[in-house]
Amino acid sequence: MFLCHQRLGQDISFAIISAQNPAGDLHHPSQNLLLDKHFSDFLDQLNLPYRAIIGCSPDLSFQEKSWAVLCEKSKAVDLAIRFKQNAIYWVEAGKLFLVPALLQHQEEYLGAFYPRQIVLAE
Repeated sequence: MFLCHQRLGQDISFAIISAQNPAGDLHHPSQNLLLDKHFSDFLDQLNLPYRAIIGCSPDLSFQEKSWAVLCEKSKAVDLAIRFKQNAIYWVEAGKLFLVPALLQHQEEYLGAFYPRQIVLAE
């Protein structure tokens, strides 16, 4: 599931990338905030459009601050590797994919993105 403050358009492709909990290791919230700030600052330096989004478990018990980033898929994977992330989510034509970065797995189709989007306020 993905929590956001504004519905994301269906006609755009974008990556969902987090800098928190590198390599899948859970970090202290204050450390995750710092990692997140470094990532958003880096996106600003690259002049890439991005918007806050929270990836979460279906019951919302686990939540991880992330960013919907408008860029090429290969650029998104490079960003994930730079920030030590195992994988990214990639959304294209409304379809959601799990794309490995540090992991040595195949890209996996997860289904439609938009039913997984929870808009907090419009």
